[in-house]
Amino acid sequence: MERREKIIEILSKSNKPLTGAWLARFLGVSRQVIVQDIALLRALGQNLLATSDGYMLPKDPVNTVYRRRFKCMHSEGNIEDELMTIIDMGGRVLDVLVEHKVYGEFRGNLMIKSRNDISKFIEKMSREKAGTLSALTGGVHLHTIEADSESTLDEIEKSLKEKGYLI
Repeated sequence: MERREKIIEILSKSNKPLTGAWLARFLGVSRQVIVQDIALLRALGQNLLATSDGYMLPKDPVNTVYRRRFKCMHSEGNIEDELMTIIDMGGRVLDVLVEHKVYGEFRGNLMIKSRNDISKFIEKMSREKAGTLSALTGGVHLHTIEADSESTLDEIEKSLKEKGYLI
């Protein structure tokens, strides 16, 4: 149990996601051991997030944050503009969610809070030749957006609607 406690300690002190490979090297075990430890920690109720950049523990917000889910639709060519619109207005993109008719709900944790995060996300999608989740649903997807005020969420909603991204 000591290694799993160490994983929680490391993740709680980190300000960024940490990969399974990094944790494995740091703790002197295989990446598969880390994956199993993460699964056990989740089963025990630990709120661990798996993002495209690694594992992280959500930080307790100091201030009140507001969240809203937006239903969007656009082509793959508009992903960057959609994300930039949200970030530039003060929002943070927590996830992307699609509802597949056969398989049900798919969710990807994005945790995008800056233009740099967007650039890394777009570059990684390109490098890995990864398709988008929204490709499964003809471009329809949902984002959970977080902001520091309801008015910021209202402005984001207005801007996404003006660009034709909202359903």
